Order: sequence, then C-alpha cells, then structure tokens
Amino acid sequence: MKRQASLLKYNTLGVESTADELVHAKSVDDLFDASSTSEPKIYLGGGSNVVLCGRLRARVILLEIRGISLEPLEDGTTLLRVGAGESWHELVRATVGRGIAGLENLALIPGSVGAAPYQNISAYGRELSEVLHSVEVFDLVDRKLRSINNSQCRFRYRDSLFKSDCPNRFVITQVNLVLGTASLSVEYKDVQEHLKRWPGHTLSSRAVAEHVVRIRRGKLPDTRRFGNVGSFFKNPLISSRIYDSLRTKIEIAGFRQTDAIRVPAARLIEACGWKGIRLGDVQVWGRQPLVLVNRGTAKGSDFLDVAQRVAEDVHRKFDIELELEPIVLGEDA
Repeated sequence: MKRQASLLKYNTLGVESTADELVHAKSVDDLFDASSTSEPKIYLGGGSNVVLCGRLRARVILLEIRGISLEPLEDGTTLLRVGAGESWHELVRATVGRGIAGLENLALIPGSVGAAPYQNISAYGRELSEVLHSVEVFDLVDRKLRSINNSQCRFRYRDSLFKSDCPNRFVITQVNLVLGTASLSVEYKDVQEHLKRWPGHTLSSRAVAEHVVRIRRGKLPDTRRFGNVGSFFKNPLISSRIYDSLRTKIEIAGFRQTDAIRVPAARLIEACGWKGIRLGDVQVWGRQPLVLVNRGTAKGSDFLDVAQRVAEDVHRKFDIELELEPIVLGEDA
C-alpha cells in the first residue's frame, strides 16, 4: 500500500491526481482484504473512463485480477471466463486470433475487461450486452461474491446496473461471455466503406477486427501520445420533433430507437465550430470532436471547463443536452 500516491499513470487522460492510499488487488482475496477497512474507497480498472479532478480522499483499489479460460459448449459456442483486470483489446485479439466471433467490432476499445459491462461498451454496430452471459461481483453491502446474469445487468445504451442503478454497490471481478452465436456485423457505414477498399477480402472475425482497428486509428488519438478517455459525450437521444427541426439546420443522420432518435454528438459539436479548437492544454480532436485530448499538463478541471463550454454551445444552438460519458472523481469535481 502506498500513501499520498500519484495516479498519473493509472488514468488514460494523463492528468495528475493523488490518492490518500493506493492498493493493488491482484486476486479476489486481495480485494476482500483491501475493502475491509472503514475509510472511503474508489475502485479503478484501466482508468480509461474517468476524469480525475484533484485529490481523491479515499483508498483507491486498482483491480488487477487476471486470467482467461475457454470452455467449448455443446451448441458450438464458447464460454469465456475473464478476469476483470485483463486488457479488453488483448482479449479481442486473443478471441479473433482463435477464430471465435463476437468481439471483433469492439476492437481497440481502451480499458480493462471489468469496465466493459459497467458502461456496456459499444462500437460499430455491436454492444457488449449481445454476448455477455453473466458477471461475477463482490457485493460491497453484504461482502459476498455474487453472480449477476445478463438481464439483471439492466443494460442500455452506454449504461448498466453498475453505472447508474447501483453505482457504489458492486465491484466486477470476472466477466463471462458466450461467443460464436452471432453472425458478423458489417452493416455500420464506416465498416462498409472500409470493406469496399479491399474487394474480395475474405470476411472473418479477424478481418473485421483489423478493419475496425484501422478505422479507429484513423480517427482517434493514440493514448500513449495524447491523453484521452475516448468519447467525452454520449450520443443524445432526442424526440422526432427536435430531430425534424435539427435537420432543417444541419445535415445529420439519426438512428431510431423505439420512440426516439439517437444522433451523433460529434456532428453537433462540429456544427458549433469546436472541431480542432484548443484551449490551454485541452484540445477538441480534429478527426473526432467527441474526443478531448491532453496536449500537455491539463488538469481534470480543465477538461470539465471545456466540456461545459461545448455542451452550452450545443444547447444554445440546437436545444439538445449533451451528457458526459466518463465518470468524474475528486475533490475539485
């Protein structure tokens, strides 16, 4: 355990922050022990979806539980049991390398496996909820290990039981996936356009993953060079009335979901003139304005200030509210 520990290398945004205490949990037993004290606690995985603002007056527990096991099932699918501390992208690489389909559209998403159900990661026409069987969790209320199935996770767009309904109750220790049931998903516009550049290319889970990686690398900054948390805003869900009004102002695609329409926040931000704008050490990424990057030594509060200005402009121009994607932690939040 370290006291007054720097969290600089434990968050992909690359901002400085300190924790009163820092503990590495490499097993479930470590997690039990680290959670047994009375002081406030914060649980971190890969730190790829958090904005740290100043000091964290808490014991920060880094979830580093690893391990992957595969079990072929009678119906031809594969059950994967994966430790929460494993790298998500490395898991995708391992599965498509074995010819196991299901995760290929989710390639190159940063962060740990344990964070994936928390925010129900989604990309290029796929959501984690489509392949997740269950998760193993440590229940902080009764200090017991539990298994929570897919329906109990209450998945919705970029959200889940763990993120919104019971945000401080469960710590995910293991994720269980069933892969090989779904056909390859290549309907997403960017994927379709990319496939056209390689006519005759044999379509496989590995090939789709490679295309997705190329697409993401063409749009998104390398976290090793420019600190970021991926999408800083969620794509908003709006009414048909607002959507019709919006289309009279800008050209924009919408995706109908039940009785509302989801529109790309990046297009709204671009239409407000923010694409490529830099304020201090925070920049709106020129190739994908959903992403804010750290061009130097920006603080978490600097990112929140820029995000607020962007959201205010979008609301002023289009009467649409933007919601932050990452979680904000720290005494300066």
